[in-house]
Amino acid sequence: MKKKSNTENLCNHPDCQEFGDYRAPIGYDNLNNYQWFCLDHIKDFNKNWNYHNKMNADQIENDIRYDTIWRRPTKPFGSGMKYFNFTLNGEEMGSIENPNQDLNKKNKLFGSLSVLDLDINADINLIKKRYKELVKKFHPDITGNSKKNIDKFRKIIEAYNYLLERYK
Repeated sequence: MKKKSNTENLCNHPDCQEFGDYRAPIGYDNLNNYQWFCLDHIKDFNKNWNYHNKMNADQIENDIRYDTIWRRPTKPFGSGMKYFNFTLNGEEMGSIENPNQDLNKKNKLFGSLSVLDLDINADINLIKKRYKELVKKFHPDITGNSKKNIDKFRKIIEAYNYLLERYK
């Protein structure tokens, strides 16, 4: 199919009276405004046009990298919000903001695992073993009856009970 001629614009090349069907930027500093050329003159324009002509190597590299993300700002993975909401085995996990937060929030599984210093791959035997170690280490009779020690001990018990119930 033949392209319809642009009757509004004449070719911008001096002494050319043909219609300008092909647009080209006016200059490096004015990329959003266009001039019009006929087919022969747009070919000459394209041969001589070099967008990166006035840039050094670092600026060219940055421009190419910026083009790979469609000139939109990005953030490295993990920056800003800690994690996105997700589900694990059909259970809503919420998002993790602080591994030492209260266990009654959405991410109770991860909070319980972090209290017992375990990862998501822990099985029931490892949970029981770790619980026994921590109870012996943080029992108030051994560490003292301060509020801090009792709260730590209580969190260990709550985490263990939650994980035990979950893995049954």
